[in-house]
Amino acid sequence: MQAISSYLAVANVAASVEFLERVFGFTRGVVLPDADGQLRYAEMRHRDSVVMLVRKGDATAATSGAAALYTYVEDVDGALARARQAGAGVGEAEDKPWGDRVAAVTDPDGYRWVLATFKKLAPFA
Repeated sequence: MQAISSYLAVANVAASVEFLERVFGFTRGVVLPDADGQLRYAEMRHRDSVVMLVRKGDATAATSGAAALYTYVEDVDGALARARQAGAGVGEAEDKPWGDRVAAVTDPDGYRWVLATFKKLAPFA
């Protein structure tokens, strides 16, 4: 099996691209505009991960189901600050027993991103 990539239906592909670049440090892969120049599809990359963005209402867009995306970042607290500045919903960062410092961010399209930075493994209490 090859790698599994996330595929998200978003209200505004260009705005989502900007959010992922600014807040999480993603870079652009394949970006496809419509005949009118509006982005219809974008492939966003972060290390070995790919998130594909497609405009809501597109025939290929997923129609239901909730998902949360768990991704590692260099600095959870820094990413939270950038998310807050971008107007995203953010939770508080906390250290987990499995060694990750984690925090949840809700992006402009309502997707929940769990950001993590590995700190130190600690036994469960």
